[in-house]
Amino acid sequence: MKNKILCFVCSGMIFSASYCYAQETLTAETHRLITQIASGINETPETAAKEFSELLKGKNKKNISLLVAIGNAYLDHNRPAEAQVYADRAMKTDSKSAPVYMLAGDIALAQKNVGTACGYYEQAILFDADCYDAYYKYARAYIGVNPQLSIDMLTKLKANHPELLEVNRELANAYYQAGYYGKAKSAYDEFMQQGTPDAQDYGHYAMLLYLNKDYAQSLKAVEKGLATDKDNHLLKRLRMYDLYEIAAYKEGLEAADAFFDRPDGSDYVYLDFLYRGRLSLADQRNDEAMQWFEKALEADAAHEHPEIAKEASAAHEKLQNYPEAIRLYQVYLDGLKGKAEVSDMFLMGRLYYIAAGSSTANETEKEAYLKKADEIFAEVSQRVPDNYLGYFWRARTNAMADPESTEGLAKPYYESALALLEKKADASKSLLIECESYLGYYYFLQKDYEKSKAYWNKILELDPENATARQALQGLQATQ
Repeated sequence: MKNKILCFVCSGMIFSASYCYAQETLTAETHRLITQIASGINETPETAAKEFSELLKGKNKKNISLLVAIGNAYLDHNRPAEAQVYADRAMKTDSKSAPVYMLAGDIALAQKNVGTACGYYEQAILFDADCYDAYYKYARAYIGVNPQLSIDMLTKLKANHPELLEVNRELANAYYQAGYYGKAKSAYDEFMQQGTPDAQDYGHYAMLLYLNKDYAQSLKAVEKGLATDKDNHLLKRLRMYDLYEIAAYKEGLEAADAFFDRPDGSDYVYLDFLYRGRLSLADQRNDEAMQWFEKALEADAAHEHPEIAKEASAAHEKLQNYPEAIRLYQVYLDGLKGKAEVSDMFLMGRLYYIAAGSSTANETEKEAYLKKADEIFAEVSQRVPDNYLGYFWRARTNAMADPESTEGLAKPYYESALALLEKKADASKSLLIECESYLGYYYFLQKDYEKSKAYWNKILELDPENATARQALQGLQATQ
């Protein structure tokens, strides 16, 4: 279920203080001056450059902390080229300074050079094994590229500093991106129990529990998070999801109303509408449910989730609205883009068959539905000739088209299905009996009483108390 609604990565997930220290500590007054000068970087760059040069005169010429601070000021104002000048100066002054390599890494990362940036972060760790920010930034940089590298780096930090509870939070993120949901949950468990979680943490933790289908526990995390931030969008979303999953439909509808009570609907995604439709359907608000399913389809503008149409089709089928069920199932098949399985085709044929047998179909519609069903089941039997299903359902379809069995339209398909079923040691008795009943009746109509008798006797072997077979055999005796 990885998509934008379930995206677990959050930029800047941990707002830790910097744990990389320069050789010299800057005074509060120096920090104030840097901030003041930096405010003019974009409007009056030449003046800012001149004032920074003044700061670096005399004894400050090789002040690593000051060089790094000015470099960061430029980087904060989206001036990586100027920041690089100060990083280079600092590196020439001290080539073994962790803060210098941190600055160089941040500049490379700002320029989207992930590999280069992480190389600098590794250098920072080499010169200061306790430079925590280097571990975190390395892990975040690789999280969407190679999450295993993120896991390895964070595991190293956790081994060296088990007291840092925040590492578990970052590890949970990395495990999630690597697809290790169980490990992600375990990492978050530790942080949630011992750390100080905020609303964002409750949201991420609840999401992991939801993905692990632990909906009741997810809901508990959601409620705790909402107690700290009652308007948190993710938490309100998950509350609606979880309440549906635990079948608390009335509460779920109330949660849905609260979730959708926003003037700007840009933050809604297809799954939100889908859950709202499910809740309406569960509460028998059928027309309302279908409108929400349509919204879910519209929200999936790129048609990446054909399963939406499949679920909407099933809802219409349940309500016996077969034309719409068929239309939506075709949307589902089209969305598979040529990758439909035989089972998908089979279910479409079955839908046409059910529609043909419904009380709402007139004779013209019934004939059209049966024709389409027969075509689909024929293709199924061609694609999987060793499977009885295509033949069996083609037999049923033709039996409906020839209800008196006078034309024997279903005969060849029941024969083919029976031949395959008899080879299956675990074949369903009811299916075998259906095939044999049709053939027994067909041969009775053809006055081929010996063949008819053979099929009715086969049924009695399977079900000695079968009333239909017994009655048929009594009738056959009367004809002889």
